[in-house]
Order: sequence, then C-alpha cells, then structure tokens
Amino acid sequence: MRFRTTLILLLVLAGLGAYLYWVERPREQKEAEAKKLFSLKPDDIVEVHLRFQDREILLRKSGETWRLVQPIDAPADEITVKNLLNTIAECEVKRELEDAADLKQFGLDPPFVTLEVKLKDRTLPAVAVGKNTPVGFSAYLQRLDDKKVRLTTSAFRAGLDKQVKDVRDKAILNFTDDDVQRFSVVRADGTITLARKDGQWTIEQPGPYPADTPTVRSFLSTLRTMRAIDFPNDQPTDLTPYGLDNPRLRVVLFLGKDQAEKHVLIGKENPEKSTEIYVQTSGLPTIYTVSDWVWRDLNKSVGDFRDKTVLAYDQEQVQAVEVTREDGQQYRLVRQDKDQWAPQGVEGKPAGTTIRQWLQDVHDLRGFEVAADNAHDLKPYGLDKPLLTIRLFGSENQELGDLRIGVATTEQGTKEYYAMGSKAATVFKVRDYLVTRLNKSAQDFIEKPTPTPGGATPTPEEDEEDSGDTLDEETLD
Repeated sequence: MRFRTTLILLLVLAGLGAYLYWVERPREQKEAEAKKLFSLKPDDIVEVHLRFQDREILLRKSGETWRLVQPIDAPADEITVKNLLNTIAECEVKRELEDAADLKQFGLDPPFVTLEVKLKDRTLPAVAVGKNTPVGFSAYLQRLDDKKVRLTTSAFRAGLDKQVKDVRDKAILNFTDDDVQRFSVVRADGTITLARKDGQWTIEQPGPYPADTPTVRSFLSTLRTMRAIDFPNDQPTDLTPYGLDNPRLRVVLFLGKDQAEKHVLIGKENPEKSTEIYVQTSGLPTIYTVSDWVWRDLNKSVGDFRDKTVLAYDQEQVQAVEVTREDGQQYRLVRQDKDQWAPQGVEGKPAGTTIRQWLQDVHDLRGFEVAADNAHDLKPYGLDKPLLTIRLFGSENQELGDLRIGVATTEQGTKEYYAMGSKAATVFKVRDYLVTRLNKSAQDFIEKPTPTPGGATPTPEEDEEDSGDTLDEETLD
C-alpha cells in the first residue's frame, strides 16, 4: 500500500514538473518578452547613437569589435559597450500612461537622452528618455513612433547615461612581456637600459649588473596594465601644461625581432586631481590621465632593478655547509641523503625542518639596498671581522662559494647589517631579522626534548631511576 501511494505521488510530481516546464515556463517567457520595449538580442545591434543635450555619442560595430565614431574616432571599451547593449535589449515597460499630453512634466521636452539603435536588418524607432519618477525607481520614456509615454526602470536610464570617456577603450599600451627585447628608463639623473638574453634580464647601462627578474616583470606589468582615467586632449598643440614637453620620466620599449620603438612619456600631476598624472605615448597625440601609482611603480633607480641576491648557487650541488660565528664556534652541516642533513659531530636527533628552513634562508638571502660596489675596505661594514661566515661545499669538498655577514654601528648608535658574497665585490644592506634567522649555533639544529606534563624536562638518569622504582614497586606488589 505504501509503495503504491509513493508511486502515485511520484507520478503526480513528475506530471506537475512537466506542466511547469512545458506550459508555464514558455508562457512566462512569452509574457516577459511582451513587456520588453523592443524584441531583440544584444548581438543584433550594430550601431548605437546617444543624443544628449550637451553631447553626442555614436558607437558602431566593425567586424567583431566596436568603435567610437562620434565625437572622435577611437576604439571603444568592449565591456562598457556590452553592458550598454544588454541594457537596451533588456529594457522592460512597466506600464503605459493614459494622460501624458504635457511632456515637460516627464522630462521628455526636451528629453534627457534620445536613443537611436540600428540592427543588422533594420532601424528601430527612436526612444526619448526623460527623468526618474519621485518614487518607485522608475523612469519615463517615449517611443517616437507612437508617442506613448511609458514607465521603465530607473536602471535603464542610468545604463544610458554615458560620458565619452566611459565608452572609450582605456588600454594605453598593447604588448606582451615576450615582445620586449630591451627597454630604457630615461630619468633626470641618467639612463638605465636593460636587455633580455636567453630569458634572463641584465642591466646594460650604466654598468653590467644582473637584474632582478621579479622587479622587471612588475615594471612591465605596470606599463601593460595601466588604464586611462580620462582623455584631456586628443590634439594638443602645446605639451607644456601637461609637463610632457620635458617629461620627468621616459620609457622606451624595444619590441619584437625588429626592436620597434614605443615611447611612454610621464608628465606632471593633474592640478585638478593630484592623484592623477599625465601620460602620452608615441604614435598617438592623445594625452591620458592615469592613476599616480603608475608614477610610483615606474620611477625606479638602478638599485631598484639590480638583483640583490647575496650569493647565487645551485642548492642541489651543495653537500656541506661550514659556519663560523663571531664567538669562535665553527660547525658543519652535512647532507646525509637528498633532503636529510645533520650537524657533524653533534649528538642528538637532527631537527630536519629547522635545518631545511635555514638552508633555504641562506639561499634566498637578499639585500634591500646596494651599499657599495667593488668594496676594497670592508671595515666600515663589519665584514673584516664578520659576525657570520657561511661556506658552501660540493662533492669531493669542492668549495662553491661563501657569504659573510657583518654589523656596523652608525653615528646615531643604531646597528646596520651588511652581507657580501664571494662571487662579487658588492656589499648589500640586509634586514636585521634575516641575520637573526641565520645566526644559529650547532645545538639549534638538534631537536629539543619534549617537556613532561609537570613542566620539567627529565634527564636520562632520572628516566632510568623512575623506571627502576616502578619495577621495584611492582615486584613488591
């Protein structure tokens, strides 16, 4: 009986679902379609003309892309245009007004904006859009073919409210990082030139230095992703007001196999908006404004671009590390297996995680500033008597390199830390917390005994005595 009842209920539910899907759903879709101002799909639209009281915007589709045709010929912002097309295609009529003789009261004489739309196969009747209603989140509109005043959503009116800058493509430069073979940064204090060879970036000017790859990538990313906020002048006759006659920074990109040049000029701040700066590129006279973070990201010195790795080496080749501390302690960490290390001649279980992290810290040690190149006198940096010396050895005890860390006290009494690798005579400033992490004794690489619940750490002798007492008590029992 229960099975039969369940089966009947399932059949009823299935029938109800089929009815909703095949009958109600199409009917609701048909009703929703009937409420729309026009029956169309966004992809059917090939031209949009917005006529405001103070401006006109004409957008036209060319192939698969959109262009701004009026008031200036320029690429259009595809996302903004797509949203505009959806706004037009999804416009719904809430209701028609009966007594609508006085168009001024609806903001339709003159209208806020007149919309003209062309499809692939026809031109739609023009639509005048008036003001928003005082309540109800609605707006007035009028199809000019039948003169009826209708109510639509206020979102439709807001979706049409565009300035010219809103619909323009905001991209300023179009390139990929792989396109860039070289680039120069022309500053007031000199020119910096970087080049890429075999996937590696180096500084060519003012001197041959290894470049910091993440910094180079960040620099190129800033250029590639910067977007225009506004377009203050498309045909400037004088660059002086924008600080572009004598730019404070010029970036020259050399792109592709033919190393075609593309220039980017960074001017002064917008006096009306201090968070914006003026930018111009070669090939187009247009002056853009961009966010001032672009200036901060591009204004780099030689030191910013330099690789500040203290000692570069292949971790897999290292078989032993010798550490000499200022207090005279010297010890060795020896590789026992691929990822297993231990302090040589020190009793106890090696603290594997601590050792691996320390080795990684040695490999990744980087300065934050170049203190000196070709340093001959190491005393000012405390490197004549290092706080720490770390030597690396490969197979058959072949020395792979070493690094030294020193400390010096400034006139103000503060301590500054320096590091230097054996492969270059460059001294780097390093952060104090990095030195603290590296300055370990041999015992720091041995696991510490786990404290007992009472808080005391038992000695081996105490363990034996406790064990013996327990046995005696058990024997007596």
